[in-house]
Amino acid sequence: MVLLKILTFLSAFLMFQIELVIAKLFLPNYGGSYLVWGACIVFFQAVLLAGYVFAHAFLQRLGTSSYLKLHLCLLFIPLLFFPLCRLHLTFSSVSMPLVLDIFWRLIITIGPVFFVLSTMSLVTQSWLASSFLEQRVNPYGLYAVSNLGSFTALLTYPFIFEQYLTNTEQLQIWRVLYLILVFGNLLAWGMIKTQGRRTDEADVSAASRVSGGQMLRWLVLGAAGVVMFLSVTNIITYEVAPVPLLWVIPLGIYLMAFVLNFKRIPWCPSWIIRFIGPIIGLAAMMYFLPQKHFLPVLIVIALLCTLLFFICIYIQHQLVLSKPSSSAHMTLFYVMISLGGFLGGILTSWIIPLISNALIEYLVGLLLVALMMPQGTKARPLWKLCLSAVLAVAAFFSWAYFVKEYHLWSFVLLWVVVWFSFLGLTSDKKFFAVVLTGIILSTPVLEPIWQNAHFIIKKRNYYGIYEIYDTKDGIRVLVHGTTLHGIEFVDSARRRVPLGYYSPVSAIGSLLIADTFQAKRIGVVGLGTGTLAMYAKPDCPVDYYELDGDVKDLAARYFWYLAEAPGEVNVILGDARLSLKQALDGAYDLLVIDAFSGDSIPTHLVNKDVFKEYRRKLGPRGAIVFHITNRYLNLEPVLAKIAQDSGAYAAVKNVGDEGVNMRSIWCILTWDDDRFLKLITRQDWQPLEIAPKAQGRIWSDDYSTILPIINMGELAISLKAFKFFTW
Repeated sequence: MVLLKILTFLSAFLMFQIELVIAKLFLPNYGGSYLVWGACIVFFQAVLLAGYVFAHAFLQRLGTSSYLKLHLCLLFIPLLFFPLCRLHLTFSSVSMPLVLDIFWRLIITIGPVFFVLSTMSLVTQSWLASSFLEQRVNPYGLYAVSNLGSFTALLTYPFIFEQYLTNTEQLQIWRVLYLILVFGNLLAWGMIKTQGRRTDEADVSAASRVSGGQMLRWLVLGAAGVVMFLSVTNIITYEVAPVPLLWVIPLGIYLMAFVLNFKRIPWCPSWIIRFIGPIIGLAAMMYFLPQKHFLPVLIVIALLCTLLFFICIYIQHQLVLSKPSSSAHMTLFYVMISLGGFLGGILTSWIIPLISNALIEYLVGLLLVALMMPQGTKARPLWKLCLSAVLAVAAFFSWAYFVKEYHLWSFVLLWVVVWFSFLGLTSDKKFFAVVLTGIILSTPVLEPIWQNAHFIIKKRNYYGIYEIYDTKDGIRVLVHGTTLHGIEFVDSARRRVPLGYYSPVSAIGSLLIADTFQAKRIGVVGLGTGTLAMYAKPDCPVDYYELDGDVKDLAARYFWYLAEAPGEVNVILGDARLSLKQALDGAYDLLVIDAFSGDSIPTHLVNKDVFKEYRRKLGPRGAIVFHITNRYLNLEPVLAKIAQDSGAYAAVKNVGDEGVNMRSIWCILTWDDDRFLKLITRQDWQPLEIAPKAQGRIWSDDYSTILPIINMGELAISLKAFKFFTW
């Protein structure tokens, strides 16, 4: 039994760790899109489903004893590909839509080994059920062990493997562990004997009693869990940055719920079951509440993850209650859960981003959970149900309209009303589902109310959600998630004035006005609204490198900077790392790196390998300027190490809010000592030095981790400044 536990744990550990390693390696090829992880999850769910179906079909057909021989052969097949062969993960182009391209690349890289690993959990559980061991009466305990292995992979990856090892070193360790797994299976085959194919009438009878409704319940519950954790992942990574550290939090919660419910004595507090209706209501409110920007991001993440934990505990508990009583159709149980997970991933990562301009997959996941709630035992009069619905509607529509700033009592009132209104709706599952559906359909109306803005346009694609609106002060704003990408005066008399991070008093604006580097051509990575185009001159063109074609369309259609630029402006579509290779070496006197994914520059655009590419495109006396304004990450140590490695001078400039200027931080790297001295002595730039505690491995294409650069001070200040007890 111990050996089977080790094999189950190790296979799950390997399966989930390779998910994180490969997804991270894929990020640079897709511009650091926050949906890369979601698209990868769809692939992993698809292959997991294929592995479950394969194991289920052949176990039923051959019996466990005969299947084990096939299983041992399957373990050796991946050795013909990865892990023994080298992975090729740098692509020259993306030929299909993002999610389809990721799917195809994963199939031809880690598809075979992931398929084999996906069969392991079913194999070990069937192995135990058919063995002579005493624990064979409850093979589901190994499913808890499997999820514990997955959870361990998630927990250790950002804190150990990603922080201390390069991607190459991680893959080498993974290969060794896979070989240990193969050896362990051979050892178990010689030690743990099976009873042969079992066909007693009780098992057959039990198998025949699986109804279509029961299978549908397994499928919907499997889908609900995946939709919930993926949607919370989208919200969190879209707010901060698409990195493994933030991927693992919601997925870890999802897996821990499996561990707690599938262990020998399941854990699910009775109050979660009793109050699941109000919990769903509060979770629905948490979709809209962050849009008021009252709460610090740490509190928002904590609330989202706490509610996700309660909901996942409920979902997995419902699965445990409905699991088959006989091991004869145990594999069918897992097939249906996996099929639901795959469909949930497709819905979240492929379908909803194309049909909705909002992250409504979160609300859709809550609706799926509500549909699986049992019908209330006590029927409530229709008027009481209607009263509860009216209270819920009032909370969602009225609170944001009347509450313009944070007050503790207003929050208490909101949560109490939501709690009791959804508690009243719990007695009628259909009525409950109708109210949730109404909230989902009302999202286009609700979001402008909560954000206190009238959107000129709102557009979603695989790189995020773009919102354009005009403020009461006559300023047009482009927002990407929670990150402001540019602003402009609406009236024609002032629309040529660069605003925001790029105003004349900003670090980049004053640098371009002073023309310190006597630029004859400027390259900019990241378009936004195209504000820097206003610094173009007849003898100094500006070339923009922009990944997302929709950004170009929005900037050209709704903002005037590109059209009113005083000099030549070119917009080159495609990933900057690939597009820049087409430029002549030494073409630019100034390179500005201003691309953002979430609230930060994608890691593949700020490391020593891409820095070498930047320098080749730079003139001998030129400079590279990075926009590093960030609420959560401190990129100064990263750039200081890169500067030290390349022998460059580095300086930073932080200009606060001042008139048309918005607070921004810029970092410049140059090899020209005369011009660097002018920056320090005449333009208030501050030399950038490496703090002693910041010494460590430099970022590269093979290594990056955000853990050491998380701006805990800034996060602590935001919490400290937040007045919890403002009355």
